[in-house]
Amino acid sequence: MAPRSAHRARACGLALLAGCGVALVHWGSLGPAYSVKGSWEGEPSTLTRVVKGDLSTLGAGLEPHVKFSAVTYNRDGLSLSVEDGRLNANYNTALDKDSQLNFRVNDEQAWKASFLGHDASLRVRGQGTDLGSVSWEASQKGRVQNVGDVKVEFNSDKEYSFTVARRLLAQLAGADIDGEARATNGGVTSRLGVRRWLPGDAEVSYSVENPVGVY
Repeated sequence: MAPRSAHRARACGLALLAGCGVALVHWGSLGPAYSVKGSWEGEPSTLTRVVKGDLSTLGAGLEPHVKFSAVTYNRDGLSLSVEDGRLNANYNTALDKDSQLNFRVNDEQAWKASFLGHDASLRVRGQGTDLGSVSWEASQKGRVQNVGDVKVEFNSDKEYSFTVARRLLAQLAGADIDGEARATNGGVTSRLGVRRWLPGDAEVSYSVENPVGVY
């Protein structure tokens, strides 16, 4: 009798497993399956609180962090986008072949405008119609005959930078001497560089620069 009972129990077990398999196949055919993976990191004291029934710290560590991809619409230089839950509007247009105008504003009324040209740029930012929040920075560069390359930078905080650079200031013993001077709110700094070509198309250079200060 014992062998027959063991055989009957084994048969029942196989039937139960087969039934579970059919159920799983049927459930899996109802729709796509999703796999969720995660991890948790915390201090040992957190586990102590969990044992005592305090699940708030554990729950905070298991909160999901969701980040949605940006949604963007573009048409004729105007683009609308949603990034991190914020609506942004951006307008970009070419004034000519060397000049670009850009304006950007978001749903908090923070705005930025910029004009970028071949030798000049202007950037302005602010908050709504509050003129007190407006700040700006501008720059212009060009070449002045017998002087060199000149660049001027200044902003709404009354900071400025005036730079004059000359690629070939003089020649001495077959070496080219370059010079650059820069004036800012903090003082004046200058740099002097020497370049010379060696046989085999090799170039050796040396430069010295003084720290910013009042001279």
